[in-house]
Order: sequence, then structure tokens, then C-alpha cells
Amino acid sequence: MEERHQFIIETIKEAGELIFSLREEKFEIFSKNQDTRNLVTSVDLAVNDFLFRKIHSLYPNETILSEETKNQSTNPDSFWSIDPIDGTSNFARGIPHFATCITYVEKEEPVAGAVFSPTTNELFSFQKGKGAFLNNKKIKVSEISKLSDAYVLLHIGRKESLREWGINLQRKFLSSAKKNINLGSSSLDLCFLATGRVDAVIYGTLTTKDVAVAVAMVREAGEKFIIWMVTQFC
Repeated sequence: MEERHQFIIETIKEAGELIFSLREEKFEIFSKNQDTRNLVTSVDLAVNDFLFRKIHSLYPNETILSEETKNQSTNPDSFWSIDPIDGTSNFARGIPHFATCITYVEKEEPVAGAVFSPTTNELFSFQKGKGAFLNNKKIKVSEISKLSDAYVLLHIGRKESLREWGINLQRKFLSSAKKNINLGSSSLDLCFLATGRVDAVIYGTLTTKDVAVAVAMVREAGEKFIIWMVTQFC
């Protein structure tokens, strides 16, 4: 697994360089499925193609799942999961909170992966059983357990069925939490949880495969404490 981990690190850094170079050019912004709030840019698509080529150059017969690739009908228990730009809406508006995600899932469990924020040059990574790291330094979750001391990231999402739940939770946090914010990149939000920058992350909806790497990162950094803490907060 060490070989895959090193490959992920090298590849994700190259993807960050590509994002920066393409960002300097004029890029296009599209809507997915005629939903004007669900964006994809030509940079997402270019980085997606780069990641497919790079992975298949070394692992030609392995499945890659990506948010930006249609008609992925296969459902293997081992695969690569990528998100070229997690936080596309931020990227499209010049907000520097976005990241590239790569993880390798083996027998339905993430075993190695990374999240790279090219703007801050921060590389979050993990290997199963070996811990989570930020730029090669081991990280762990916050020890804060009181809501009054907590920085909470809450993203309700757009599902109508979750609005009442989300609004009620927002009221709770506005009156009780130290800070209540929404940054707009689920993978980076979870990496901030893993490194103790925030104390709880709550999303109404998440695409699990897209954030598999970040979920695994939180596990390696101390998941049991975080699950207990979020339960207490709610």
C-alpha cells in the first residue's frame, strides 16, 4: 500500500499545479443537469481527465469513480475515487477554499488517500492504521467537548426534506456554539475536523465516495471521540 500512497501524493500535487495553470486562463463554467446551483468548470473536466490518465498509466485495469464522469454503472468493492475540484462553486468565484481528492478503496474500505489544497499548499493524507497527516506531520482531532467552546461547520444542503431539520439545528448552534460557519468544501471541512481546526462537521447530505478519503482521515485522527461529541452536540 505504500506504493499507492506515494503515487497518490505525487499525482495530487501535479493536479494542484494543473489547477493553478488553468486558473490563469479563461475557463468555462457550466451547470449540471440544468441545475444552476450545481456547477462544473472546464478546469474540473481537464483535471478529471488528467487523473484518469495518470492512474490508468500505472493501474490500467482498475476502476475509477468520479463525480465528473457519467455512466459509471459498475459497483466494484475495490476502486479509485477522485474529485478533481471539491468546492467548485468556491473555485469558480475565486474563493480559495477548494481541494483535489484521491483515495484508493479496497474491499469497500478506504486504505490510502489524500486531499490537497493548492491555494494553501496543504496536503492532508492517510494510510489505514498508520494515522492521518498534514504535510507529513501527524494530526489528531480536537479535545473540545462543550458546544459553547466549539467551532461548528454546518451545511444543510438543498434537499427540501432537510430544511426544517437544518434550520432548527442552525438556531441551536447560533445560540450555543462559539462559531457556526459554512465553508463550502466537504473534503476540506472534514480535514479541518481531523486536524482539530474545527470541532464538529455536520452535513445534510454527502456523496460518500467523493469524501471517502476525508472520512477515513477523521477515523485515523480519532473518529470515536468525534462521533460522541457530535452526538452530544445534537
